[in-house]
Amino acid sequence: MEELTKFIQSNPDPREFKRALAVQMVLQEYTYDAIRDVLQVSGGFITRWKQAFEKRGATGLAL
Repeated sequence: MEELTKFIQSNPDPREFKRALAVQMVLQEYTYDAIRDVLQVSGGFITRWKQAFEKRGATGLAL
């Protein structure tokens, strides 16, 4: 989670920020429904970037 927090604080591109925020919310145990409502993203978006983060860390969220 620390790596993700540093990534978010580094002021990434808005697309990267949204990816990181979705992953952070999953890690904080928000439901997919809540994340979709707040960030206006699909369930597939959340799953895709969560898996990318699990495989490659914050670099997996970069453009």
